[in-house]
Amino acid sequence: MKLLRNSTYSLLGAAVPALLSIITVPFYIGAIGAERYGVLAIAWLVLGYFGAADFGFGRAITQRVAAMQTIGPAGLARSVWSAIVSMAGLGVIGAILLFVFATWYFGEISRLTPALHAEIMPALWLLALGSPLVALNGVLAGALMGTERFRLVAIANLIGTSALLLLPLAAAWWWSIDLGSLLLAALAARFAGVAIVGGGVWHAFLQHARLSFSWQEFRSLTHFGAWVMVTALVSPLMVLSDRFVIGAMQNAAAVAAYAIPFQIASRSLMLPFAIAQALFPRFAAEHEPQARSRCRDFAVFVALIFAPPIIVLICLAEPLLRLWLGNLLDPRSIMVAPWLLAGFWTNAIAQVPFGFIQARGHPRFTALLQVAELPIYAALLVLLGSAYGLPGFAAAFAIRCAADSLVLCRKAGALDRSTLLQMAIPAILVGAGVAGASCLSHWQHELTLAFALGGLSLLALLFLAPISLRRQLLARTPLGQISLLARLWRQPPGERLPPA
Repeated sequence: MKLLRNSTYSLLGAAVPALLSIITVPFYIGAIGAERYGVLAIAWLVLGYFGAADFGFGRAITQRVAAMQTIGPAGLARSVWSAIVSMAGLGVIGAILLFVFATWYFGEISRLTPALHAEIMPALWLLALGSPLVALNGVLAGALMGTERFRLVAIANLIGTSALLLLPLAAAWWWSIDLGSLLLAALAARFAGVAIVGGGVWHAFLQHARLSFSWQEFRSLTHFGAWVMVTALVSPLMVLSDRFVIGAMQNAAAVAAYAIPFQIASRSLMLPFAIAQALFPRFAAEHEPQARSRCRDFAVFVALIFAPPIIVLICLAEPLLRLWLGNLLDPRSIMVAPWLLAGFWTNAIAQVPFGFIQARGHPRFTALLQVAELPIYAALLVLLGSAYGLPGFAAAFAIRCAADSLVLCRKAGALDRSTLLQMAIPAILVGAGVAGASCLSHWQHELTLAFALGGLSLLALLFLAPISLRRQLLARTPLGQISLLARLWRQPPGERLPPA
């Protein structure tokens, strides 16, 4: 199944660097110190935010290439060249904005020691140069994903992001711990990732086409990308708003107690995000009824396949957090973790209709939805946070994710009676896990609940998943292979065929 393979590529391209980011933290702190590492981490965060703000051209070119594959190589090359030339110009604007923001933040807002201030300020131009590289990487990778070349994109992401983590560490060990040296190494890592996807784009689209630019293509990409850009700017604010409100209403310790389980729970989205990323070009290329049917099937599939691990994590949140943090664990983290995990379960479902709506050329809806959600979510955070403390903030997050998922599924036409019934069972099991985690206090009871609810969610996956996806899933498990061989063996000798 090509979708499964593409999802696996996307997952590996994100999972390995995520694991590496956890492993390298103690090495960084040992090599450059906690304070210098904190400045470097903020620099990476700023670079990621401004670099990801590629004016929506990355998502736009994916949708454009996937929807235009019948127009021939010349038309595709013209569209890709137009995106690259546009991004080269807009990337300069992004670099200037990043430089201005970083100069203001590191110069006026952050409380740095004089030594670190003297290191970071002359090196901000290196940070600014990284912004157009990140944005250009998004456009190049988007073009490749439009033709479902996910393996090359995953390899480039794996190498580029891993190098971003490892090259500055190598520079600190063998060259200098000066922030300028570390940012130069990070810039080289970004360039390596761009070079890989750039070579792939040249081979796939541009090697037999001369450089060209089309104002018509630019207008089409801008019309689509502008609304994606709104989403790219608002979405991080939505994600970070709970931490801002907690910090304003309580204190930094409460932010840490909330942020630790939030960051761990957010890692669980790598699988559904990889599935949605692989689906996006299919949604753009297929006819409307076929794409809508695929959206409906995969929304149910994600709800079912994502429920077992989330339920187990919800039930075992307390023992796992205690095992990981020991005496450093804030008890409030235990109370918020189940609610956050439940929220990410519904957020995982939303990835499918979100991708469908954008792929079908309606990014305006997703952008306006998030703009409308932001003030309502902020009010809900204040209301529930004032009444129930940190669990109230986590419950507000879960409610917002559930409402977002329902609206997106409704807009995508993936919310009929059959779909609701198929999603109801895992939803009830997830809710039972949250209730059980709130009531139980002994790890033996929590483990028993995890086995019981996790087992029921697996049965729901086997019996409720869409038939075509269920067969493909079973065919790739040992149980499915044994069942297939048994069916073949029962056939008359003249009719037996080897498994495909």
